[in-house]
Amino acid sequence: MPKSRLFVIDPVCAMEYGHSLNALKYFKDMAAPSFDEAIMVASQHLPGEMSQDAIVRHFEFQYDQFLKIDRRPAPKPLLPFARKVGSPRAVSAADFNQLLLEHDITAHDTLLFPSIDYYSAVGILAVLEGIAPDQAPHLLIRLIGVMETACLDLPAPQAFNDLINRLKGYHRQGGRMTLCGETPKYSRRLSNELGFEVLTVPYFSPDVDATAMPVAGPVTFLSGGSARPDKGFFRLNSIITKVNQQIGAHKARFIVQGLPDEQWHQNISYIRSLYAQPNVELLSGQIPYSEIQRTFNASHVGLMPYDPAVYEWRGSAMLMESMLFERLTICQSNTGFSEQARLYNAGQVCNTDDDFVEAICAYAMMKPAELNIYAKMARDRYLQDVKSACDTWISGAL
Repeated sequence: MPKSRLFVIDPVCAMEYGHSLNALKYFKDMAAPSFDEAIMVASQHLPGEMSQDAIVRHFEFQYDQFLKIDRRPAPKPLLPFARKVGSPRAVSAADFNQLLLEHDITAHDTLLFPSIDYYSAVGILAVLEGIAPDQAPHLLIRLIGVMETACLDLPAPQAFNDLINRLKGYHRQGGRMTLCGETPKYSRRLSNELGFEVLTVPYFSPDVDATAMPVAGPVTFLSGGSARPDKGFFRLNSIITKVNQQIGAHKARFIVQGLPDEQWHQNISYIRSLYAQPNVELLSGQIPYSEIQRTFNASHVGLMPYDPAVYEWRGSAMLMESMLFERLTICQSNTGFSEQARLYNAGQVCNTDDDFVEAICAYAMMKPAELNIYAKMARDRYLQDVKSACDTWISGAL
């Protein structure tokens, strides 16, 4: 019998940092035991060499208007004629067609997308629509509410509807695919739109071990990830000021990852105000993973006053990483991930800035040992849910 191969695919993975590269490796490691062979495939512009990390560099990068990448590392010109004259949809289809031919991908194989983007979905579906369903590979598609609507010639709502219609069309054709969303809220929306089941598979990071909470000093709150308005960076100064007024700056400490370097100058007044807070440690916008680990090790609670409009359907890596490091969280309500925070009992869910202040003050009065008990239970619930969700999703291709 032919070998069953798993191809873990992310054409947007073109940078050595960020969640895309991590997710590529995590989902490969998670699913690989169920297949005879597992192969990771990324953008041809991903720095490095396959001999070093076993990642096949294949796809053209389609999103220069959204993300800045280094285009110099390109090991081979793929279909130069299509590159020159084709639309992004045609280029993506050509890329996938070439991938299927080069690797002789058949119905015995599975293509897994950790977080599919718009042009990848359009490209792979266009190719597979020309193949009999019983001859085509199985698709494991995960949608996270970010890049699946990133289209250069359609606004996000229209891009979403176009994607939904293409998925429905392939499903009606008898195409074999198993879909999941990153959050229960987004999965329900997708299922309602598509008319068939969509599972939920949260973000996970299997190589993160729980670490002991600090026992000395004030309770410390971590606002991690490169600061952006949609992550509530510009809400923090007001929240921290109110906390200090209510309980004193000596009762709570804050570690805040700052803005990218190119945005500091235009926001210098706000940054100065935040930096002047006596209990704030302000970091640069991009930090190595060793520094990320240090900030979690030094903290007790993750702080996430995210924009509910932007994160209406989306999950939060910060929430998941907080639980994995065994930390509690304070999350914004009406987001895709707030339901998960409640599901795992991972901390407090807040609506207004005053709600955040109240939750911070309450946690600041608790002992680290007490916080740790709740954080450990949340981590256990989360890991059990992730394992069950991943097993169910992967089983759809077996």
